[in-house]
Amino acid sequence: MKVMTAAALAAAFACAPALQAQAADAPIRIAADIPYRTDVGGELIRSECRFGSYLSDSIVRHAAGRVVAAPLDGSESRRLDIVVTKAHAAGGGAISGPKWGRIYGELKEDGRVVGNFSFKRTTSRPFTFRACTTLKLIAEALGGDVARWLEQPTLDPLMTEDVAAN
Repeated sequence: MKVMTAAALAAAFACAPALQAQAADAPIRIAADIPYRTDVGGELIRSECRFGSYLSDSIVRHAAGRVVAAPLDGSESRRLDIVVTKAHAAGGGAISGPKWGRIYGELKEDGRVVGNFSFKRTTSRPFTFRACTTLKLIAEALGGDVARWLEQPTLDPLMTEDVAAN
């Protein structure tokens, strides 16, 4: 009996590296529509602009197969939780001033935070007179930033969503 238990334990430990390698190869899941922080974005931005969807699509496209947009239910071995911490846009192109978007994200593996980031993109692009069009351009740039970060994720223990929101 003891020999069988020892053999079973040895087999289980031998499989652990293979399971870890499988988890590392699993695509990272993100929400199909990145949520806003409670106090972020005016009603117009939230109701008319699809910033969260644009951002999710951009990350998936830039990550080239490493990230998939899917419902998050807590069973994922790898997930990227992202929240929009700032969103500002007004129609009128350069006349109405700069527009920006800021996001905070945490990369989790088996429920443990293994990386985090905060990215901000700003534009004063002229001749883009619609606020939602500007946010779409910002989402595109942020998606590239996230995909590049995923190549070598870093963890800043002092960075939190609250810090990133300021």
